[in-house]
Amino acid sequence: METSSEQTTIPTLHHLSSSQSNRVLWALEELAEGNGLKYGLKAYPREHGVAPKELKSISPLGKSPILTVEPVDQSGHNSLAAEKEVVTESRIILQFISDNYSNGIWVPESPEDKKRDAFFQEFANSTLQPKVTYPLIFELIPVQLPFGLRQLVQLMVKPVVNHWLQDLGPIYQVLEDALSEEKPWFAGAKLGLADFCMNWGMDIATHRKYFDAAKYPKLGKWYMTVVERPAYKATLQKGGSYDLLTFDS
Repeated sequence: METSSEQTTIPTLHHLSSSQSNRVLWALEELAEGNGLKYGLKAYPREHGVAPKELKSISPLGKSPILTVEPVDQSGHNSLAAEKEVVTESRIILQFISDNYSNGIWVPESPEDKKRDAFFQEFANSTLQPKVTYPLIFELIPVQLPFGLRQLVQLMVKPVVNHWLQDLGPIYQVLEDALSEEKPWFAGAKLGLADFCMNWGMDIATHRKYFDAAKYPKLGKWYMTVVERPAYKATLQKGGSYDLLTFDS
């Protein structure tokens, strides 16, 4: 595990606008602010709502986030001669960053919180994220259609969207019940990987008005605590567009 004073590799995030790469950039910003981590950022704007083909030159699927890792040369810069390590998939990238650059600050201190952190990492990616993605997809499909047909399709998909939105209530309740003064984070007593994982789904839910903070005040407070953090604000400034309504289409 590296500290800023002995950093032997430089991670570079290949970041797509308006994407879940935002939570990875947030994690890097937290470490840059708190630990002095040096990292690179290459931001790619969406082209008519989709990722540019350039990303496929880095990873075959061309999906962001992608983290490339290079050794530091004697001058403290990326070594151009060295082969890059490529890390993909958001949760794997976040774990890699924690393992290699966080100096353990995101590792829960108690066995109970370690179990909690692992559970909510999985919950964020396997339960919350799909459930906010389904209504999003059904809402985006009509937008791509001609005006007259768009209205007809919107009427057709509205019951389906409402069905998915109703499914979110029990999920929010699980998250609400997990938070307390003693454990204000999904990782437990302190910020951890579960919170970075949870952020993407909650960003979608909040931006698209799938989430009513008045009904789930503890979850709403958690979300506001996240977005008010200086590192999160810096993420929005550095990452380019973060439009979860149109996805830059």
